[in-house]
Amino acid sequence: MHKRRGILMGCIFLMQLCVLVPDVFAAPVSAEATVDKTDVFVGEPFTLQIQVMGSESPDQPKLPAMGGFNVAFVGGTQNSSTSIQIVNGRMSKDIRKGYIFSYRLTPLRKGKLLIPAITVMANGNSAVTRPIPITAREPEEIDDFKLRIHLSKTRIYVGEPVILGVTWYLGSDVRNAAISFPWLQNDNGVYIFDQKVNISAQKAYYRVPLNDGEVIGEKGKEILNGNTYGTLRFEKVLIFEKPGDVAIDPATVSFQALVGYRKRNDPFDDDFFSNFFNDRFSALQREGVYQQFVIPSNAISLTVMDLPAKGRPADFSGLVGNYHLTASAKPVSVNVGDPITLTLELSGSPYLQPVKLPQLSQQPALVRDFKIPAEQADGEVTEGKKIFTQTLRPLRADVKEIPPVTLSYFDTQDGIYKTARTEAIPLEVSPTRIVTARDAEGFSRPVAVGSEVETFSGGIAHNYEDSGVLSNQIHNPVAWVMSVRGAATLVVPPILYLLFLGGSFFYQMKTADPAGARAKHAFTRLQKKMKQAKQGKNSQQMTMDLLDAVKNYLGDKLRIPAGALTFMDVRDPLIGRGADLQTLEGLKMFFAECEAARYGGAPENSETVNLYDRVQDLVKTLEKIL
Repeated sequence: MHKRRGILMGCIFLMQLCVLVPDVFAAPVSAEATVDKTDVFVGEPFTLQIQVMGSESPDQPKLPAMGGFNVAFVGGTQNSSTSIQIVNGRMSKDIRKGYIFSYRLTPLRKGKLLIPAITVMANGNSAVTRPIPITAREPEEIDDFKLRIHLSKTRIYVGEPVILGVTWYLGSDVRNAAISFPWLQNDNGVYIFDQKVNISAQKAYYRVPLNDGEVIGEKGKEILNGNTYGTLRFEKVLIFEKPGDVAIDPATVSFQALVGYRKRNDPFDDDFFSNFFNDRFSALQREGVYQQFVIPSNAISLTVMDLPAKGRPADFSGLVGNYHLTASAKPVSVNVGDPITLTLELSGSPYLQPVKLPQLSQQPALVRDFKIPAEQADGEVTEGKKIFTQTLRPLRADVKEIPPVTLSYFDTQDGIYKTARTEAIPLEVSPTRIVTARDAEGFSRPVAVGSEVETFSGGIAHNYEDSGVLSNQIHNPVAWVMSVRGAATLVVPPILYLLFLGGSFFYQMKTADPAGARAKHAFTRLQKKMKQAKQGKNSQQMTMDLLDAVKNYLGDKLRIPAGALTFMDVRDPLIGRGADLQTLEGLKMFFAECEAARYGGAPENSETVNLYDRVQDLVKTLEKIL
C-alpha cells in the first residue's frame, strides 16, 4: 500500500515538474540564415530569412551592424509542422516547432559583402547562424531603360524648399519593379516629404515600391536623346537645415523587363513554376520571357547657402519663402480671465507642412495684456493654408484689443527679410464680478443684513410630533434576501464578474494572435474590397485594386507581409497547404495580367469583367484550401 502511494506521489511530482519547468524537456533551439540570391546588383533588394527550429515564439534577433546593406524587417511567421505515422498498429507523432524572420536587404556598394553571424534567443537558449557572403555588382544603364534624378534649383538658401524629381524611362513592359534611393534614408540634415499629387482623370498614377515604403508615380510619355519612352515620375520636397555643398548619390531601379515571347509550355511539365504569364491578350498561346535588370541614375549636387546676417530680425525663426498671416478670435466680448480662441491662418508657400509659428509668448504686446499657455499646438494644413489655434486670457479690464501678431521671414525672390502682420482685433473686456455665498445658494431677492433666520414650515427645521412617523427598524435577513434589492445585491456581482472574466478571456485570445484574427476575417474583407474595386473609375484602376485585394488576402491567410507580394512569395506556402496545379496556374496568370496592366495601359472593359469573374472563382477555391 505504501509502495503504491509512493509511486503515485512520484508520478504527481514529475507531472508538476513538467508543468513548472517545461524548458527542461524542450527541444534544442537551432537557427539557419538563408538568402534567395548571393549574386546581386547594387540597389537590388533580396530576401534574408532566419529560420528558427525548436521554438514557435523566439525573440526577434537584434541584427549586428551590416555595413554595405540597407536592412528592412519584413515580418515573421510560425513555421511549425505535425506528422503522424502508424506502423504495425502503433502511432507516433512528430511535432516540429519553428519560426521564420524575414528581412529585405539592399546592397549599397559594390564588392564582396558579408551578412555576419546572427544570434537568436528562444526559451532561454541561444543559437547562432552562419555568415553568408554576398557579391554586389555595379549596375549598368541599358538603351531601353533610363533613370534620371534632377532638382528644380541647384542653388538654394537654408530653409528654402527644392523639388527633387525622379523619372524612370521605360522602353517595354516590366514587372516586379522596386526603386532604391538610399540617400533619402540617410541623416542628411534635410526635411523630406512627398509632393502633393493632384489626381486627375486625364492622368494615370501607380504605387511604386521605394526603399521601405511606396510612392505615387505619374505615368506619362517623354522624349530622351531622340527616343520616345513611357515614363513614371514622382517628386519629393527637400528643405535643408544646414548650409554647404550637398552630393546626392545615384538611385537604382530593379525590375524584370519583357524581352520576348515563347510558346506556352504544358502547365504540368517540370518547368511550370518558372513560367510567369504576362501577356493578357494571348496568354493561352504564348508567355512572356522576362530578364532581371538593375539600372542606376545619375548623381547630382547642389549648394545650400546660409541666410544673410544683415537685416535679420531678432524674432526671425528661420522661415524662408513668402508668407501671409491673418487672425480671428472668438468670443470678443468677455470678462477678465475668460478664454479667447485666437485662430491664425498662414498662407503663401505651397509647402507648409514643416512650418511652425514663433512662440506667442515671445510677442511683447501679447504678453503684456494676456495670459498665454506655455504649450503651443501644432497647426493643421487645409486648402492651402496652415491653421493654428491658441487660447488667450485677458489680464485686465482695460484691454481693448488683441494686438497684431508678427511673423518674420526671408523672401528669396527679393533677397531681404520681411514681416507678415495680422490686423488688431477689437475686444470688450468687463471686470470680473466677485461671486458670493448668496450667488452659490441661488437667492434672487435681496435680504437685509442681520435678519433673523427664518424657520421653514417643513424640511429639516420642522418638528414632527406624530408617532406614526416612526418605522420598525428591526432587520430581517430572510426578508432582505427575498426582496428585489437583496437578491440583486447577491446575484448581480457574480454575474458581472463572470462576464468580465469571459470578456477578458476572449480579449486575451484575440490579442494573443492578432495575425490569426486577421486570417479568420480575411475572406470577408476580400469580398468587400472586390466589390469596391468593381466600382472603380476605370478598368486599369479596377485591375490594380483587385490585385491589392488579393495580395492583402493572401498575406493575411499565409501570415506574410502583403506590401510587395508576388506569386513566387506565395507559391511554396500554397503548395504546403495542398493547392493543386490548376489553382496555382490561375493565380499565376492573375498576378501576371495585373502586373502587366500596371505599366502596359488599361485593359478593355470586357477583359476586366472576365478577370473579375475569374478571380471570384479563384479566391473561392483558395478559401477552401486555406
